[in-house]
Amino acid sequence: DLSQRMMAIIESMVARVEVASIDEAFLDLTGMPGNLTEFGRTIRSKVYRCTGIPVGVGIAPTKTLAKLANYTAKRIQAHTGGVVDICDPVKRDWVLRNTSVGEVWGIGRKMKAHLEGMQILSAKDLATADPRMLRKTFSVVIEKTARELAGTACLELDEVEPPRQEICCSRMFGKRLTELGPIKEAVATYMMRASEKLRAQGSVCKK
Repeated sequence: DLSQRMMAIIESMVARVEVASIDEAFLDLTGMPGNLTEFGRTIRSKVYRCTGIPVGVGIAPTKTLAKLANYTAKRIQAHTGGVVDICDPVKRDWVLRNTSVGEVWGIGRKMKAHLEGMQILSAKDLATADPRMLRKTFSVVIEKTARELAGTACLELDEVEPPRQEICCSRMFGKRLTELGPIKEAVATYMMRASEKLRAQGSVCKK
């Protein structure tokens, strides 16, 4: 499983890791010696070498800023090489100013429209908005998002992986099939593998 291999590589390089999804993780780089951008390139290179997956790496003081850095790393990959470090306030300010508020982690289409109606158009606008006003108008979640964009960590690293809500086990057939037998056999095989994963995380499913 490529996802498990990728996470195993990451966990071999960093002590504290939060697996956020099948293809995304947050790493705690506190106290990491040396150049963080170079370390990010090392992670990216090793993951690609071992899995063939071209990942993006975003480095920042908070999880929301790290997501923004990762988005920037992928958006202008020709210039970033897939790694962006915005721990430096000047670089961070540039990214915030040049990113639409709709690209901020957790801001959906409806929220984007509400914020733009208040002239909060960029990530920088949200970072500098009054947190109390955001809480009163929207929710504590948006307030925390703004504080995170401003550099204040509000979201802790969750090192316990939550149970997956979806489990997928599949492969493409190597050729066109015209008989039902091989299809039934393949379905049975992958149903068994999915069931093993379901039992391993202690979950159940409804019919």
